[in-house]
Amino acid sequence: MKIIQNTLLLGLMIFLSTPAIAVEYDCIVKKKFNSEHTYTKAELEKGKFSIQISAKGDNASLSRCSFAHSGEVVTCDKYEADKVIFDENVKIKKYYVFSSQFDVQVFSNLSFVENNGRGGISFGKCNVTSP
Repeated sequence: MKIIQNTLLLGLMIFLSTPAIAVEYDCIVKKKFNSEHTYTKAELEKGKFSIQISAKGDNASLSRCSFAHSGEVVTCDKYEADKVIFDENVKIKKYYVFSSQFDVQVFSNLSFVENNGRGGISFGKCNVTSP
């Protein structure tokens, strides 16, 4: 009995000390609209809108990216997630950034929804770039 208890305790200690696996997503916006405008396919291609997510356990950083015509390059604004939740019922990972009033939800099929908190919504598909 003591051997079983020690084995369980050792297994629990190994499990708790194992770091969470880091994962990175490149989420490309395929649909985008707000209360005043629905972006056309040409506008989406020209804007190169995307969201980059780097997550490890309950910590994540999110970068919202778009094409800056002034510099002729894609630029990104990076934010640390204030809260990360995995909804076990519907298998959705939710990332919240309170100060910038937006959230991103990644579904099990890697589709995503970004709510910018000011009436804008973006949809698309994520690619796992690094596990």
